[in-house]
Amino acid sequence: MFKQARIALTTVALTLASSAALAQQTMQGQMPNLAAVSGQMHAAAEYCGAYTAAQLEQMKQQQKTATSAQGMSAADFDAAFSKSYSQAKVQLGTLSAADKEKTCAQLKAMAAAQPR
Repeated sequence: MFKQARIALTTVALTLASSAALAQQTMQGQMPNLAAVSGQMHAAAEYCGAYTAAQLEQMKQQQKTATSAQGMSAADFDAAFSKSYSQAKVQLGTLSAADKEKTCAQLKAMAAAQPR
């Protein structure tokens, strides 16, 4: 269930991302920092009301565990997540009504398609 959500939200998060560092990583073919993408996903899902707070927290903890298994400390995850989350909230706030509708429709459709 959450694997599809993570993939779908990553796509949306990457679409929303405009920070130079993340854009540079993506252009170079590198996998963006999962903690940063997680923060963006969380902000977008909150903004659109696509997932419940409990679902978002569960996804965040799963992503934190996954990055820990790859050697990232919990403190580093939290710092990257928080920074990215805050930046995404600002970016989302600047979306036009049409872009908000498109972004949120995609997120809500993906959330609705997930088995519960």
